[in-house]
Amino acid sequence: MEAMMPSSDLPARLSPCRRRLCSFDHAYKIALNLRRDTGIPHYVIRGILPLQAYRVTTRPPAWPDRWLAMAA
Repeated sequence: MEAMMPSSDLPARLSPCRRRLCSFDHAYKIALNLRRDTGIPHYVIRGILPLQAYRVTTRPPAWPDRWLAMAA
């Protein structure tokens, strides 16, 4: 059985496509598209899991230090 790698090493081991999909730029583009389509502000926040480094949501985060951008 393979030993678990530290989560800090995970981004280096991701495929180029996965790395792009997990990027802040991709999350921000999604937030802009959702804002344009729905008319509702969307937030890009820092995720907790390495494979979900950034999330897009319609609710402001409870923890201000996780808030990275707002598409208004």
